[in-house]
Amino acid sequence: MQMVSVDKDDNVVGYLCAYLDRQANKVSGIAAINFCDLNMTFSKDFYIFLSDLFTKYKFNKIEWRVVVGNPAEKMYDKIIRKYGGNIIGVQHQSTMLQDRALCDEKFYELFREDYIRNVDKRNI
Repeated sequence: MQMVSVDKDDNVVGYLCAYLDRQANKVSGIAAINFCDLNMTFSKDFYIFLSDLFTKYKFNKIEWRVVVGNPAEKMYDKIIRKYGGNIIGVQHQSTMLQDRALCDEKFYELFREDYIRNVDKRNI
């Protein structure tokens, strides 16, 4: 599944992609690229994207990862706290950047049941 984030002036400000595993009824990865720093449109679209995966498409689980230190890590940690997901763990020195630096990756999971329960709590 793919989606672009577009601002009020019809400029593309980001790209979102989910790798779907229909047999296991889960999303096995997310790619999220924000083309603009500090873009609220992209952040809102990212939350809508996650919500649609659970509410519109009814996937049971979303799994994803981030390179430790990436600015998106803070947003992902917030999502996990807010909606009851889990940080599965960290793999050390598992990704090499263009400058050949080895970086750690953090792994996340979020279940539909936890997401729905926590969204409902906030709407009471």
